[in-house]
Amino acid sequence: MKFTTSAVVLPLLLGTVSVVALGARASAPAAEPFPPIVIASAVPSDIAPGGAQSASLQQAAAFAWQEFIALNWPAVPQNGAVGQREQPEPLCFFAAPACGAQQRVWETFRGKVEIFPGDASPPPGYVNNAAASYGYDALPQYRYGSLAGSVSPCTGTPPPRAAWINLDETDQITLDSMYAGTGPTSVAGNSDPQLVRFLAKANRVEYVYVARHPGWWAYDAPVGPPNLPGSTGQYVVQHGGDPPPNSDTYVSFPNGTIEVKAGWRVLGPGDDATRFHTNTVRYYEPSSPGAQTACYRETTFGLVSLHIIQKTPTAPYFVYATFEQADNIRNAAGTPIENDDGSPRTGVAVCPQDQQQPCPTTPLETLLDAATPAPGSSLPPQVVVEPSSAPYCTSALSVRPKNQLYYLDEPPAAPQQSGLPTGGFVCVNERANPIPSQIVAVNDNAQQAIAAYARQHGFDAGPWTHYKLVNVQYQPIDKASPGPYPGNDPNTGMNPSSYYLANIVVETDRPLQLFSGGLLGTNVNSDYASQFGGTPPPLTHKNTYYGGSGHDMGGCMGCHGSQGQTQGGDFSVIMARGPVGAPEIPHSAAIAAQVRHLLGATAPAPALRNRRIVPDIAPPVAH
Repeated sequence: MKFTTSAVVLPLLLGTVSVVALGARASAPAAEPFPPIVIASAVPSDIAPGGAQSASLQQAAAFAWQEFIALNWPAVPQNGAVGQREQPEPLCFFAAPACGAQQRVWETFRGKVEIFPGDASPPPGYVNNAAASYGYDALPQYRYGSLAGSVSPCTGTPPPRAAWINLDETDQITLDSMYAGTGPTSVAGNSDPQLVRFLAKANRVEYVYVARHPGWWAYDAPVGPPNLPGSTGQYVVQHGGDPPPNSDTYVSFPNGTIEVKAGWRVLGPGDDATRFHTNTVRYYEPSSPGAQTACYRETTFGLVSLHIIQKTPTAPYFVYATFEQADNIRNAAGTPIENDDGSPRTGVAVCPQDQQQPCPTTPLETLLDAATPAPGSSLPPQVVVEPSSAPYCTSALSVRPKNQLYYLDEPPAAPQQSGLPTGGFVCVNERANPIPSQIVAVNDNAQQAIAAYARQHGFDAGPWTHYKLVNVQYQPIDKASPGPYPGNDPNTGMNPSSYYLANIVVETDRPLQLFSGGLLGTNVNSDYASQFGGTPPPLTHKNTYYGGSGHDMGGCMGCHGSQGQTQGGDFSVIMARGPVGAPEIPHSAAIAAQVRHLLGATAPAPALRNRRIVPDIAPPVAH
């Protein structure tokens, strides 16, 4: 089987409701109404009015925007006092320039290594006191076990301070690395300034749940709770869903658990910095030329993506919302191809001259997916360039694309089994699935509400009207047979754009942009249950369990099911993976090492990575 990628102003009270946007509905047939967008600092607890199971796509999108606004509210200044993290500043308006230097609420969440330290000992600042949230509010410290404690600053970097934006990931769960061609080509102290770097954080609810169970911070580690991951995963499959929330016997987070993943990068001369939220970040570099250990530096980056996932009373599988900065996808001339609300810009060429629509990437990528490997091949499903003679986006790894987003796939530990096209850079021309018009309409409403709120209080909205919701997943969906998702309902999640929810700078390559089924040892995904030791075709591999049965879910929810829920970590990937051994340094810091990897030399040392891909089954053997 062959799959081709294809306002009303209200009286103001500081920190509370201010502006409600009542804009036009989406133009798609039979579009459902959605709630107004409220500028408020309180994070919503569930989708209104009736919960996730009865919600429309528009209602779920409004919920996602309410999360975004509340979590990007200026936070109270932090000094480590109990109760201070993730508290909105009552004396600040949303987007107020006077509070621009303060952290955002989500930026004060705990980083993953603050919950799961690399040495598997209690988290930094931990106290055995529930009233003090087990030390949640301590100022950030990052303890990576394989590096014998905290990482030191690089030469010339000031002494350590409280670093809230800790970018200790440089790839997508070891599948690929993403770059922005508009970034600078050379920056002192940054070995790869076009690289998009990432962090993952979790809120107080998640931290307290982990910290109140001694040893759970060492989850999936030799000193962690015996068989807790396995017993939790078995419960999920046997019962067709998670244990009750807040369980002490199995891993099942309380309602209100929130995790975020954010992408950041250096801004270049082709970027308008006023359109980006910026902050001081900590990022990691080789401690010496060619070294595989890390030191850190600090400078200003721009926010390019933000994932928000929340467990709610009606969505125990979490609600998944993903936002992007508006200018992420550009054509070869450097022109953004989408408007701020996510609608396509008119008159902007997308495809290169030698490609026709659809052209998500250069070269075009195709998934060859079958129940058994193709004749003469020892590989299960793999991604190939089409046609096979198609050149990569540039002539060599030493030549970087200009203006566009691009990525470099990584082979697995056994390069000869790679199912990905790892011979060069792949340029991103457009989304594999466009942002639905229903989401565009909600984006327009939210951006108008933010702009009106700012005008009411005498300032410009700054960068916040230049972020857009890409999509939201709020119900698990089962794909009954392998192949492209066939649904076409524009007002629910039962359409390809929603089913394959993906952020263009977070889920970057073909296996992530169009994820469903599970991930194999070749780094490629497949729908076929037979590839995972299950029932022969045409049945699909189930990655998400809810309501007493399994679902072959796509996109973010399916990936979190595959890498979180069925691995015994609820839908939290950071819980399922446990202690963070080391911060990542750029894989391309030494391109020669990457080339040697591509040619079949040994895989990068573990110090290059802090996260691992967990295949649903053991890496496949030759047939």
